[in-house]
Amino acid sequence: MTVSKRKERNTWQYAFGYEGKTYRKSGFKTKREATEAETKARAELSEGMQFDNDVTLHDYFKEWAETYRKPNVSEITYRTYTTIITLLDSDKIGHTPLKNITRRMYQKFITSYAEDHSNETIRKFNGNISTAVDDAVHEGIVKKNFTYKVTYKGEVEAQKEDDKYITVAEYTKLKEAVRESNARSSLILFIMIATGCRISGAIRLQYDFINKKDCTLYIDENKTDTSPRTVSITPNDMQHILSVIDSYPKNMSGLVFDSITTNAVNKALKGNCQRLNIKPITSHALRHTHCSYLLSKGISIYYISKRLGHKNIKTTLEVYSHLLEESYETENDKAINALKFL
Repeated sequence: MTVSKRKERNTWQYAFGYEGKTYRKSGFKTKREATEAETKARAELSEGMQFDNDVTLHDYFKEWAETYRKPNVSEITYRTYTTIITLLDSDKIGHTPLKNITRRMYQKFITSYAEDHSNETIRKFNGNISTAVDDAVHEGIVKKNFTYKVTYKGEVEAQKEDDKYITVAEYTKLKEAVRESNARSSLILFIMIATGCRISGAIRLQYDFINKKDCTLYIDENKTDTSPRTVSITPNDMQHILSVIDSYPKNMSGLVFDSITTNAVNKALKGNCQRLNIKPITSHALRHTHCSYLLSKGISIYYISKRLGHKNIKTTLEVYSHLLEESYETENDKAINALKFL
């Protein structure tokens, strides 16, 4: 062990080398604390948690979640972490080195996030970030936890189950409203309505993902619980998407939307809902409503599972079991009528 005492401060520190790099942390009150911290740090390095001093919040949280959370929680629970990973990937703070993030910077980020989320959602989000940053402090990547005493006031009430959907009439009205605008946020919302994809899938759309001939979009949401897939859309929807994209300057990156955040899209959704007198919803409600509409039209759960990108039908059943319960009586009547012919 390479533990030593800093006499000038009467504290203990550890310092050791690993694959050509030096890892050091000080400020421990006792030799035992420093020794235990070094043991944990060495173990984390050997398990693959290796970071340089410029690691970003997104990269650190992603590796942290995959290492310490994914093996120990259910697939449904882990979606909370993949949602955070996606959000961090789409926001400037996610691509900022951990060591450069200040309390003020993080507070501004949370304040902006609170504009479209409930207190409960923010509490869970901030709690997970804070826990990860605590480990970053322990590993010596940052000196202090920048989430300390962050304050927030959610502007959106926690959603009841009924609030996760809108009616078919509202869905159609919203689709027509965003069709009238060439704004990037409007086109992203249109794509989400047309395909049932998550916001990340629409934002990550590339020119090469669009098949005009077959009227399909390749959706890659970069999430662990969904699979990349090809989704069919109507010819009219394809024509609209292409015409709007043609009005944009072409990005050399290959991405249709080179720089837009989830917050910008959610704000556009909020504005449209207010203008159309539709109850406030999150962008994910568009995905829920897409599924609900297909189920109401008798589309098979197998097809819906594939269209939404779920890795198996079990996931679809777990997420939308309440919708299937609602259709039980109708399906029961169909079954009884069918059995009459046996």
